[in-house]
Amino acid sequence: MKLDTLRYGTIHIEPDDIWTFPEGLLGFPNCTEFTFINEEDTAPFRILQSLDSPSLAFVLIDPLIVNPTYHFKLTLDDIKVIKTSKVDNVSVYCIVSLSESLKDATINLQGPLVVNNKAKMGHQFVLFEDDYSVNEKLIKEDVIKSQKEDDKVVGLD
Repeated sequence: MKLDTLRYGTIHIEPDDIWTFPEGLLGFPNCTEFTFINEEDTAPFRILQSLDSPSLAFVLIDPLIVNPTYHFKLTLDDIKVIKTSKVDNVSVYCIVSLSESLKDATINLQGPLVVNNKAKMGHQFVLFEDDYSVNEKLIKEDVIKSQKEDDKVVGLD
């Protein structure tokens, strides 16, 4: 299958590369089929491209890269939504909102995407009980300050 995307041009998608989000993503309930675009130069980010709306794509990242203590609880009923009973088959991603400057980029830790890697099925959960935000800073201020101090030490200011 070929798809003419807005941002990535024409991409070729194999049937095994189609992921289903039966309820769509928040704000996009009619977009239920997606594919992941993995490009080496964008690691650790992944792109979730809608097959239903070629102009719609999301930048994703493993939330543990940003917040190593990130965690939430899912019940067995929750993970049944993605047709699994084993967490071994599951990966978690969060949507990143990019800005002109990476220091202004944010991550939605309140609405994680949980995917079943075997069934190629996913669901976006909303965490009401956790202290996560929809717009956490992707890069924490102390990391930015530390980098600026490192740049001064080696004369990059």
